[in-house]
Amino acid sequence: MSVSLSGPIGPHSGYGVDGRGGDYNTKPAPRVRPEAQHIATQHQGSVGNLFELQGTRIGISQYRPKSAPKDHMKANARRMRQIQRASKQREEESNKPVKAMWKSTKYDTVQSKVGEELKKEPPAPRPSSANYLRAHSRTGSVDGSRGIRTPSPAPSRPCSRTSSVERLDIPRAESAMDVKLIRRDVDFVKANGRAVRKPQIKRAPSLTALDDLKKKKEEDEKNYKRGVMPKYLVNRHKEWDRAEQERIANMPDPDCPPGHHKMPDEERKKTLSLLRDKEKSYMQQLSALPVRTDTLRVRTRKDELDKKLTEIEEAIKVFNRPKVFVKD
Repeated sequence: MSVSLSGPIGPHSGYGVDGRGGDYNTKPAPRVRPEAQHIATQHQGSVGNLFELQGTRIGISQYRPKSAPKDHMKANARRMRQIQRASKQREEESNKPVKAMWKSTKYDTVQSKVGEELKKEPPAPRPSSANYLRAHSRTGSVDGSRGIRTPSPAPSRPCSRTSSVERLDIPRAESAMDVKLIRRDVDFVKANGRAVRKPQIKRAPSLTALDDLKKKKEEDEKNYKRGVMPKYLVNRHKEWDRAEQERIANMPDPDCPPGHHKMPDEERKKTLSLLRDKEKSYMQQLSALPVRTDTLRVRTRKDELDKKLTEIEEAIKVFNRPKVFVKD
């Protein structure tokens, strides 16, 4: 059976369709050899290498990024806001209430003398004519001598309603003839020459007080005993030592058995000295006995002395210890 085709054979339905997905890149990755950088440098020419300075090739234009233009309006606005914040902070700090200074309440009940003087009524004012054309008002003393003083005017009294003119005690003009001025013969030229030869520079009171303070400090430094402990510190150390000794004396001894107490050290030493004295006296009595012990009396006496000496030796061993405990 023969089949005839009326036209060309069509393409397959799966021809040209990649089943690996659309993200798959059909182009191969470029292959770069390790010596590619060296080859690229060689193909740039050798003239630029001759003018290379500190790793920078001359003749090759380098790209320099253009700096962004500065916005002066924003900078000024930012600066103004900073100044406003600082000013506002200063105002808030200045509005804080000031802490009141400490004041002693010791003199709160004491009345002020200045306040009492201010509460008094002021004296009545005197008219301007009180000192007008007063006799001897411009006379003064010569060379420190006093002239005749005019009588002081009487205290002014408040004006009464009936009389509107004050009566003033003003000396009369005729009394000017009675004024006597005393003049002494003083050689002012010699006095001035003497003053020039020995000038005395007047200093301010503050400088004088400062010099006195410096002298006082120097004297205190000179008289100060260095390295000597003050008396109050010495007394305090003695008190501390006394308290420590009392604490140690009153502290219970850990070696003390129950039902006993420690004998004081002074009493122990006193008992020890008495025992040694007795031992010495018994030794003298023992040495005074005859050498032969034929009689019963001598043997009995010798045995008694030996027994007492043995007891005393045992007691001396006990009281010779640093601690002696006695039953309560």
